Amino acid sequence: MIPTTQDRRALLLLLAATAVMLMCGLGSRELWGAETRWANIALQMLQSGDYFDPYLKGGPYYDKPLLSYWLITATAWLTGGLGPWSLRLSSVIAAWLSVWLVYLIGEQLFRKGTGLIAGWMLATTFYFVFWARVATADILTVCGVLAAVWWYWRGPDDTRFWRYVGFFGLLALTSLFKGLIGFILPGLVLLPHLLREGRWKRHLNLRLLAALLIAGAFYMTPFLLSHLYGAPNYGESGLGLVLRENVVRFFQPFDNIGPIYTYLVYLPVYTLPWAPCWIIALWVAARNWRQIEPETRLLVQGLGLLLLFFTASGSRRSYYVLPLVPFAQLLGAWWITRRMAARNVQGRGLRIGFAVASVVLVGVLGVLYPWTNSDGGVIRFGETVREQASRQAPLEQWRMVMVEVDNKVPMYLQTGGAPFYYVPETEDFPRTGDTAAMMAWLDRTSGQHWDPQRTIIVAQYRSGDTLPLNYLSADHQVITTTPTRGERAFHGREDQSVAYLPRPAS
Repeated sequence: MIPTTQDRRALLLLLAATAVMLMCGLGSRELWGAETRWANIALQMLQSGDYFDPYLKGGPYYDKPLLSYWLITATAWLTGGLGPWSLRLSSVIAAWLSVWLVYLIGEQLFRKGTGLIAGWMLATTFYFVFWARVATADILTVCGVLAAVWWYWRGPDDTRFWRYVGFFGLLALTSLFKGLIGFILPGLVLLPHLLREGRWKRHLNLRLLAALLIAGAFYMTPFLLSHLYGAPNYGESGLGLVLRENVVRFFQPFDNIGPIYTYLVYLPVYTLPWAPCWIIALWVAARNWRQIEPETRLLVQGLGLLLLFFTASGSRRSYYVLPLVPFAQLLGAWWITRRMAARNVQGRGLRIGFAVASVVLVGVLGVLYPWTNSDGGVIRFGETVREQASRQAPLEQWRMVMVEVDNKVPMYLQTGGAPFYYVPETEDFPRTGDTAAMMAWLDRTSGQHWDPQRTIIVAQYRSGDTLPLNYLSADHQVITTTPTRGERAFHGREDQSVAYLPRPAS
């Protein structure tokens, strides 16, 4: 079906509104949760020039494949530095593409208008937009899964070699974001169609095998580069972690253990405010199973297989349900367009609902949330440290020591100087004493000389506790985290950071 000018305008409006919801206030919010891991790993890559060995807290941390870190470092290079924008931009772009892909899949498989409604439903889903503005690999995985499904449905019976290369290449690329679920999830969604009428048999050919080998080589390339060009003493194997995170965790979970009904609870929550639509759609589809379109039955079956797969894994967390969200919204959009066609209505109320939801999302996530994060917190803390340090010397002349105290590591902070030096709590660094003792210990343990006048020492502590390494305040300027507007209004800040900046020599 050739899109009309009106169709193009409707799509452009959807994509423009989605961009506003995703980017408004994006750089004004503090780092949150797992973002600190991505930030610290990417920062160490940028500072050290070693892009093949991810480190966290001074130790090897190959918890995820390298690609999500590389996207952040590439964005940081393009934007001129690592910050909230460069950290989150790859997730934002992936979310924007996901909305477009849902539109394309919906328009391709169902009646006209289904893709547009599904796109608006996804773009105004609170938790989808929330996680799209977080620097992790989850939305990247969602985008990869949708891209592979879209590619398949462009020609499900096409057996040309380059069609296979494109499909399996997308699976390999998706698997380089978070793990082997990049291969598994699209396969589960498409399995009902492949099994129907023995369609899978026509794809058993040497061209598919050759494409699969190419995709396998593409997937292995970052791990091979890490092995060849990474540090020879790096302790972790990327492929070993793939096995641990994707196979061992599935059958013998060692963390993130949730009840078996986890996703029955969180799928409705993660599809708000449109959860009633897909729930009603599921009921309608079940009642009219033999009369509904084959594509709808395939969608329900694929969604069911995804839910069974995630439930079968003993490792469960709420946001693991994110890959199911676009398909649930597609199902809801199918029911809405079916109902609109039966009643011969244009959906004016639906458009008002999407407009209201868009305004609310921009107001909450783009304005209110960043406002509560402003005027304090880690962002202001980092700005203050850099501002005070630059008054004494250019930032590139400074070196930074991150000290872990009571199992707390300072949140991401950069000066633009040499890579920071991480001191784990297990080390015997001076808990009491004076600056000379600390600097002598650093010289001895690191095997290099630390200039006391160009070294910033940072630690983290819990609000109300005594400042860690407080003896440094005798000859250092003390800079601490100040509460944000939200923390001042609702509660005190629990985790605080403190930086000790040497006072200029008299």
